[in-house]
Amino acid sequence: MNQEQEATGPGIVVLSPSLQILHMNRRAMALLNQLEYTAQSIGAERAIASPLHQHCRDIIETLQARLGSNNWQQFQQCRMIGNSTHSILLNGFGLPDRRGLPHSRIVMLLSPLTHAREA
Repeated sequence: MNQEQEATGPGIVVLSPSLQILHMNRRAMALLNQLEYTAQSIGAERAIASPLHQHCRDIIETLQARLGSNNWQQFQQCRMIGNSTHSILLNGFGLPDRRGLPHSRIVMLLSPLTHAREA
């Protein structure tokens, strides 16, 4: 991926089911930092981490249910985080692994949503 694609393409985060970050590209870091800078409260980092964390927890619950019923199909869950000026669409993909939950993965695509300015 060249620098122009990194600046405009989606942010990518790959996580383990224990929520360990296995990979995060520069675009994902920039998008999350952008939300952090626009947050007004002192707990800005927690405010950003919390929605991302909750979305991952929801995906893990679905992964556990699918693994329990021997359903190995990948799936997608979407959520929006942010505020009225900076929002990010989270496309979370659950990738079940036949070896069990510890080997499964979560892939998050972060896409900024642009808001039309009011006249």
